[in-house]
Amino acid sequence: MTKKILPALLEVIRQTVTACGVDLYDLEFKGKVLQVFITAPAKVTVDTCAKVSQALSLELDMQNLIPTRYFLEVSSPGLERKLRNADDFQASIGQTVAVKTRNGKFVGKTISVNDNGIILLNITGSCAKPGSEQFISFKDINSARITVTNQELFDESKKLHKD
Repeated sequence: MTKKILPALLEVIRQTVTACGVDLYDLEFKGKVLQVFITAPAKVTVDTCAKVSQALSLELDMQNLIPTRYFLEVSSPGLERKLRNADDFQASIGQTVAVKTRNGKFVGKTISVNDNGIILLNITGSCAKPGSEQFISFKDINSARITVTNQELFDESKKLHKD
């Protein structure tokens, strides 16, 4: 069960993360685990996560905004990050995404984004044939995330080993 994040707690987390030179991407409080996801213009490293975790631990303990015992996890949102808003979808143009709607699941490349929704070039889907373009309204999206295919992973791996 996800706990509701209090505005005061969110603000302390946002300020502390920003002071560490990174951006707050998302956070979730599930059970006793507070998960903080960060991004940075440069790569988020283990050292970056450790620095933010240490700063957050000190600040959260000092502010005493979480009255019960909790576990803090700080990480990047990962390759297959959630897409939460129009800006996230805009940044996903050209990438493969998986979108769950009340009408089914679509997997395709993001072609364009506007104020109302997204257009995907379908690769697979429960409601559309491969190769077709599909408009999906933001109001119909239940969840979405970037997906990385094996081919994309292996192609990127080959590029890294050529240098």
